[in-house]
Amino acid sequence: MKKNFTELFYKNVHYITVVLISLIYIGGSMIMISKTGRSVSEIVGTGLLSMIVGFLINGIFRQIGVQRGDEDEKMQATTRLHSQTVEKAMPYIDKLDSFCQRENASTRKRLRGGILLEAGMDYKSYFDDEGKQICHEYRLYSKEDVKSAGFFGGMSLKRKNHQRKKALDKAVTLKLNQLTPQALTSWGGKSENPFDFGKSKTKYTRGQNATDLVLRLLLAIVFGYFGVSLVGEINVASIIWNTLQIVMYLCGGVIQMYSAYVWVTDTYRGTIMQKIDLLERFLHTL
Repeated sequence: MKKNFTELFYKNVHYITVVLISLIYIGGSMIMISKTGRSVSEIVGTGLLSMIVGFLINGIFRQIGVQRGDEDEKMQATTRLHSQTVEKAMPYIDKLDSFCQRENASTRKRLRGGILLEAGMDYKSYFDDEGKQICHEYRLYSKEDVKSAGFFGGMSLKRKNHQRKKALDKAVTLKLNQLTPQALTSWGGKSENPFDFGKSKTKYTRGQNATDLVLRLLLAIVFGYFGVSLVGEINVASIIWNTLQIVMYLCGGVIQMYSAYVWVTDTYRGTIMQKIDLLERFLHTL
């Protein structure tokens, strides 16, 4: 029952968020927005407390999303498969380093070739088999060609030469994350940098919660500088207004939770699958 509810929630999270936002808008028609008449310090204190509540709600929902992503069947199956693949490769771990070096060289050649090809340039004309640059000349059209082509034609030829220069510079300075045995066998792709396996879950949550230090500082300011006193009578309008704020924070929290869930089950899981593919390729070379 719990599993079915969770699956149903994540499949319909966008619709749920739309419903909540709609309720906020409808609820807003019950009140009039006007100036509060508060002093600057009162506005600052109320605003800081509201912001802290929002941070806390988003952080909690984000952590729930990561946890739900970990519990996803596809994610668990992928992590088990990676562990099994690492175990199969362990007897041949001494050969994994040379495999990684070959993959690095092959990938660098493929990426450089693609960059040069877009500018109509041939990889073999500029790099040798070891990846060393053997040619620095990028111009396809000489100064005489540019002059004889006229103003507009010359501009076009200059632009093509410039494109070739940019392509060659980009190919020469290409930075590629080096594939290593440690990266393949430990937990951690980007299409433009295949061996960048992205963030680990620890780094992801740490990065997402980088506002913790700011949050603690704000808490210290709020509770150290401001005090509270009971209102003379209950203000229904204020309760409705604060409720609307909480509902808005909940909407943001739901989005954070869904984003974290998708990151774990899609981006993070994708890097693990990429490692599995590379390890399988390594095993097939033995």
